[in-house]
Amino acid sequence: MENIKILKGFKTPLTGMPDLSVIQIPDPDTVAVSAMDIPYIRPKLLVKENDYVKTGTPLFSDKRNNSIFYVSPGTGIVKQIVFGERRRLQEVVIALDKNVDKNINNNQAEKDDFIQFETLSQDSIDTTPKTKIIKLLQQGGLWQCFRQFPSKDTADENHEPPMIIVSLNGNDPFSPHPKVVLENEVPAFEFGIKILKQFSNRIIVASRQSSLDMLNGFNDHITHIVPDFYPSWDPAVILYHLKRSPKDNRSWCISAEHLILVAKFLLTGRYPVKRVITITRSNDKKPHIIARQGTPVKNLVGSLDENSIITTGRFNGRSVELKSHMGFFENTLNIINDNQEEELFGFIQPGLSKPTVSRTFLSCLTRTPKNLDCNIHGEERACINCGYCTNICPVNLAPSFIYKALSSDDIEDALSYGLLDCSRCGLCSYACPSKIELTQLLSLGMDDHYKDKA
Repeated sequence: MENIKILKGFKTPLTGMPDLSVIQIPDPDTVAVSAMDIPYIRPKLLVKENDYVKTGTPLFSDKRNNSIFYVSPGTGIVKQIVFGERRRLQEVVIALDKNVDKNINNNQAEKDDFIQFETLSQDSIDTTPKTKIIKLLQQGGLWQCFRQFPSKDTADENHEPPMIIVSLNGNDPFSPHPKVVLENEVPAFEFGIKILKQFSNRIIVASRQSSLDMLNGFNDHITHIVPDFYPSWDPAVILYHLKRSPKDNRSWCISAEHLILVAKFLLTGRYPVKRVITITRSNDKKPHIIARQGTPVKNLVGSLDENSIITTGRFNGRSVELKSHMGFFENTLNIINDNQEEELFGFIQPGLSKPTVSRTFLSCLTRTPKNLDCNIHGEERACINCGYCTNICPVNLAPSFIYKALSSDDIEDALSYGLLDCSRCGLCSYACPSKIELTQLLSLGMDDHYKDKA
């Protein structure tokens, strides 16, 4: 195993870290496939309201590649198709059929009427044509598990990636622990590695240092170790520190959980519907939850304080409503206090419990877990070139320089400053004392550049 030396990132311990216990919640009344967490997609609906769908039935495809399907995670009736502004598809909601249960043993596999796809065996994968694997995954709704840099769009099946990065730790400080995700999944994970070797000769499996002792049986597959602070385990950060030539910028990545789903699908021919989800709340250690894909947010978070918001990432997730459903790529819900009240004479308080990037408070001298809230403690001001965003950036960018280049529509300058290396981790926005939404602005710049090239 090789150690990747990453020196920058968010190193403050946070409260609310989920424990390693696991509970399984009952299936909800409805599930949904969301289009809100799928970047760049142009969805084409394939069903209408009141249609009956099986588990694995295509609900919509991507107009950019009509062979890529997004399928139903349950059996039932299309209850609602939710559109947003300008008729943008948000969710396809399925009312689960509670009468499908054919098995008295409560075996989940019998609670669904599955579409059966072709299967592949452990022994045949090495001789199976790559095109056949791609076709099966596209039809089965799992090809989008593979993302391609630098935009993290769905991988191009016609491109051979120089490397594929498998991240064991998700994309958030509170993502499901790999011990829970990988437990009892050794055969599926190993089969997944075999699948990846059909696409690339260089497979990178990266793990946080603290996870190694809990991953018995998987250590032989781990190729790189990263530090324990966020976002050192993000595939974009790993790629930045491993790439040696420009062609590496078109590598692929996939999460460990999605790799297991891909392996299970090819082994069984059935779309896997279970996901591991974490719910985090300050000073409240909740267990890992096994739930059906597309479960309603309200079924997961329970009661919610009036001054709270729910996000799918502590630094870089989207804000979700109680009535919405979990997306395909989302496995974490953060419940964060949104109290925007001003603190009287806060600037002269010692701040023993406040997180700080600039060492403004005495809390910088302690390692006790801190709370993060949504209070921005001020308002947006002009950039003062303080350098805090540069000091915390895990890929050694100067976000303030890129921001100024983008503000003046100088995309060439922004690219020369390394715009496409941005991992969208959200730390530059968090650290900025001028309250500039640097991550959002850099992300929009990357998206505009990618769309122009496409």
